[in-house]
Parts: sequence; structure tokens; C-alpha cells
Amino acid sequence: MKVVKLFEDALIYPTKEWKKLLILGIFFLIMGIFNILTLFGIPLKNYLDINVLNIISLILIMIISLIISGYTLSITRSTINNVERSVPEFEWVKNIIDGIKVIILTIIYYIIPVLIVLIALYVTGTFDIIIQLINTYAASGSINPILESISTMDNPKILIVIVIASFLYILFSLLFLIGKAVLAETNSLTAAGNMIDIFKKIGKISWKDYLIWFVIFVAISYILIFLSELIAVIPLIGIIIVTLFINPYVEIFSARTLGLIYNESK
Repeated sequence: MKVVKLFEDALIYPTKEWKKLLILGIFFLIMGIFNILTLFGIPLKNYLDINVLNIISLILIMIISLIISGYTLSITRSTINNVERSVPEFEWVKNIIDGIKVIILTIIYYIIPVLIVLIALYVTGTFDIIIQLINTYAASGSINPILESISTMDNPKILIVIVIASFLYILFSLLFLIGKAVLAETNSLTAAGNMIDIFKKIGKISWKDYLIWFVIFVAISYILIFLSELIAVIPLIGIIIVTLFINPYVEIFSARTLGLIYNESK
């Protein structure tokens, strides 16, 4: 399948069953509501101890996150196995188990770049600068102040660390995505975490085609995020539209296109 055809399929796929897309959207909405309750402790603070509320919210958010992660993995699985062209059904227990596996796989793939970057920060003595950048992002919620801070820095060491971190993040993201597809196909964390085999899988796809797919995938994702931000500006209704429709659309699209590009390795 040519890359363009692949994305045509993936972009249409989420619209095949609006009911399931909406169910996924409701999960996103519930998570958003409980995030608000956790941050502000309203309106249940008069009925529940705020600490109890935070614990309940955290548990529900974790469970819903696992369901979403596991369900999207099932979409990749059905795509790889060619079981059906329709969107798969929710299987709550299996979705949660798959979600846990995805979290473990994420840790397996990203622990290495995190450790390397932490060592680089320590060796170059730039750890405090990174903390300041993180605090800047946390305070503003925007990446623009960080970019401005980086552009005015005289210390070349921090730029070196940022370049290393960016390279490692992209490299291991490329590996992780195919590892996630292997997990969907085999249900085996051992197989999915075998990075040597993952390199071979990408070789079968061809690094050229895979990188083209990745660039287009990132570009489409950013376009959808930009669209979400524009719609979210509309008071209340915009946020509801983004939460119920666009967020689940992005998740289903991403899972589908991953399965399709993985099938090119067969």
C-alpha cells in the first residue's frame, strides 16, 4: 500500500462507526471533568474530603487512560490481523490489560533515552537550566517562552543536550511505534521489547518509507492539534466538540495508520 493510500484509509476509518468514536469521546470528557475536580476540588468538596476526591479522580483517570490505550491497541491489532475493516468492539477487561502492557512497553523504550539525557545533564552541569525551562513551561503552558529562552542562551552545552535529547526521543519513538504494533500482533512484551527485531521489522518496511510515513503522520497530527486549538476557543461548545469528537478521532486514526504501515513489513 502506498503511503498516501494508507493515510486516506486511516483518515476515513474513524468515521465508519460514530457510536464507538463517541464512546471514546465520552471517556475523554469524563477524564477532563475529573481533572477539573482534582485541580479545583469542585463542586464535590462540600460532600467529600478533598483528599478522597483526589484519590477517586486519580483512580478513575488511570482506569480510563488504560481503557483508551488498550482499545486503540485493539484497533491496531484488528488492522494487522485483517480481522475486520470496521472499528472493533470495546472489551473492557482486555482493554485494561492491553493498556497496562502499553505502559510497560513505553517505560521499556523511553527509560534508555531518559537515563542518557539525565547523565548528559549531570556531566555538562546543565540540570538546573532544564529545571528552569520546565518551570517556565509549567507557568505559561506554552512552548514559546522556552524557545525564546533557548535562543538567548550563551551556554552551548544546553543546546548540545537538547539536540541529543531530541535525537534520542525521535529515534526511540520510531522504535516504540513498531514495538507497539508488534505487541498488538503478538500480545508479547518480550517480542515487542526486542529492539534488534524491531530494527529488522523497520528494515522490511524500508526506513525510507517508514520515515516518510512518520513525517506525514506527525504533520497530520499537528494539523489536527491546531484545529483542536482553534475550535476550543469557542466557549464551552468548542471544548466539548474537541473532547467528544476530535480527540477520539485522532486516537483511532493514529492506531489505524500504525497498523497499516506495520503491514508493509509482511
